[in-house]
Amino acid sequence: MKKERIIIVGIGQHAQMIIDNIDQIKNIEIFGLIAADKMDVGKKVMGYGVLCTDNEVDALLMENPDISGYFLGVGDLRIRQHLAAKYDQKIRAVNIIHPAAIVSRYAQMGNGNVFEAYTKVANGVIVGSHCIVNSFSSVNHDQTIGNNVLIAGNVSMAGKSIGDNTLIADGASIGFKKSVGRCCIVGDGAVITKDVPDYYIVYGNPARKVRDNVW
Repeated sequence: MKKERIIIVGIGQHAQMIIDNIDQIKNIEIFGLIAADKMDVGKKVMGYGVLCTDNEVDALLMENPDISGYFLGVGDLRIRQHLAAKYDQKIRAVNIIHPAAIVSRYAQMGNGNVFEAYTKVANGVIVGSHCIVNSFSSVNHDQTIGNNVLIAGNVSMAGKSIGDNTLIADGASIGFKKSVGRCCIVGDGAVITKDVPDYYIVYGNPARKVRDNVW
């Protein structure tokens, strides 16, 4: 089986998590990493070389036409949104599905998503692009997840929809047929019992607004 050769954009903790996941996948090969800072070029991250900076990636792709995809190795949602808009014009973002993840073949998804070990995505789920679903989280059937959404670990989702650029923190629970808007933060352990409007930051059980999220 020919492996798909990709680059990872980023070198920090999130990039290292992505490397951990890709190392378990047989059909993806990491060519190297892309850094923001010139000082990091030439370093090694978990055995993989830092090849160049963002400003030099066009030349890298020209010199290496066998690089067929990329993945965002940055966790900050604002930075991810900016980088996705830039890199999607250059090269295709790949999906990373850990062998221990359960993703229904009847789920639909865009590009650049990662599903870590022991995640579960049921039938009828629609996932956008550049989303992160961390370990032990469950997305029940017939939900719509927007673009650039981070679903942290041990999240239980029985809702209706999650808007773009939203963070669902560890241990949160989204109630049946409830929706969370775009650019929201749902805090650790929060329990969503009613719809959450755009740009809300909510915490607690039941979840309540604590302030607006400035995006």
